[in-house]
Amino acid sequence: MLAAVVRRARESTERRLARGTVRTLWASTPILTLPILAECDRLLGLRSASLVFNTYYITRSFDINLFVFEAAVRLTQSRFIRRNFRRIVLAWALLRFDVFNYFYDRGLMVSDGRYGIHPEELQLLFDSAKRLYTYAYGADVRSREITLNLGAPNVCQACPQPGRYCICKTENLTASLKRLDGRVTARIAMGDMVAYVPGCRDLHYWPVDLKKFKAAEPLAYRRGDTLRVAHAPNHGYFKGTALLMDAIERLRREGQPIELVSVQGVPNKRVLELFRTSHLVADQFIAGFHGYTALEAMALARPVLCFLRNDEMMIDPATCPIINVRPEHVYDMLKKCLEGEVDLESLGKQGRAYIDRYYSIEAVAARLGRLYIETAGFPEALNNRLRSRIEQLDRDCAASGQVAA
Repeated sequence: MLAAVVRRARESTERRLARGTVRTLWASTPILTLPILAECDRLLGLRSASLVFNTYYITRSFDINLFVFEAAVRLTQSRFIRRNFRRIVLAWALLRFDVFNYFYDRGLMVSDGRYGIHPEELQLLFDSAKRLYTYAYGADVRSREITLNLGAPNVCQACPQPGRYCICKTENLTASLKRLDGRVTARIAMGDMVAYVPGCRDLHYWPVDLKKFKAAEPLAYRRGDTLRVAHAPNHGYFKGTALLMDAIERLRREGQPIELVSVQGVPNKRVLELFRTSHLVADQFIAGFHGYTALEAMALARPVLCFLRNDEMMIDPATCPIINVRPEHVYDMLKKCLEGEVDLESLGKQGRAYIDRYYSIEAVAARLGRLYIETAGFPEALNNRLRSRIEQLDRDCAASGQVAA
C-alpha cells in the first residue's frame, strides 16, 4: 500500500510543480510561529497550511489541529487505526503537499526516540520527491557539551535537571542530524541555535504578524515614575528570572520606584496585554540570544532588555535597539533606566522600526522565497514567479520602511 502511495505522491508533486501550484506544510511542533510561517508561504503564491497534533497553552491558532481526531483514535476498537493513525496522516500529507517544513524534533510520525524525525518518514519523503526543510527552536538541538563550550553564562549552567528539557547529549544530537544526510533539502537555524547545526543556513525565520500590533505606541517614562518591567518566562531558570528579581528587589530596598510585572503559563494574548502596560520588557539573560517575545515587545514599541552573546545573534547589529546587558549588570542597567540615562521611548520607536524592517511577514516571506529558489530545485518558470513575488514584497517593504533582505 505504501509503495502505491509513494508513487502517486511523487506523480502529484511532479504535476503540481509543472503547473506551479506548490503546496507547503509546516508541522508538527506547536510553535507559535507555525501558522504565521504558513502565511509567509501563501504571500509567495504557494498553497500552505500548518498542522499539529497537540497545542500548548500559548496558542491554538493552527490551520489543521488533529488533537481531537487523535484522541478519538485512542478510543476506537480498531487496533489497525490506533497503531497506524500517524502513518495514515503522513500518507494523506504525501499526496497533498510538496514541501515539508519540520523542526528537528519530529515530523508527522511519532519519533523513534525522544527527539528526531522518524527514519521511515524521512525515507518516504525522499522516495516521494518531497522537499524537506528542518528548523530549530532550541531544545530540539541544544547539546549540553556544545552549550557549556559557549562560555558563561549559558542555559546548561542553570539547568536543574540535565536531560529533561533538551536533547542534551551530543550523541543524540549527532544521531538526529545524521539521519537527515541525503534526505533534507536544507538545514536551517538562527542565533544561538546555529552552533548546534553544522552546515546550516543562518536564516531568521520568526515572522511577526504586525496586524496584531497596529496601535502600538511608545509608553512615556519620566524620571520619578514607577518603572514597570514586564517579564514572561516559560522556564525562569533558563531566562535569568532569579537575577532579574534580585536586581529589582535590591532597587526597591533602596527606595527606587520600580515594579516587576510577570506572567507565566498564560496565552500569548495575556502576555501582549502585559507588555502594552509596561515601560520595559526584560527578555532573557542566560542563553545569549533573544526570544520571540522580545520581537513581540519591540513590535509593541517597548524597549527590550536582554543578553546577546555576540553580533551573530542579531540580523542587523548596527540597528538592533535591544539593550544588551550581561546578567551581572542587570541591576546597573535598571538603575540607569530609572535615572533617565536611557531613552526608553526612543528605543521603543526604534524597536518597532526594526521589527517592521526585518521581521514582518513580508520580510520573512521574501527570505523564504530566496531559500526556495536557491535550494528547492523548482522548475525555472516557478522560480521566475517566485522572483517576481519577492520583488513585489521588497517593494511593499520599501514603501513601508521595511527591508526584506
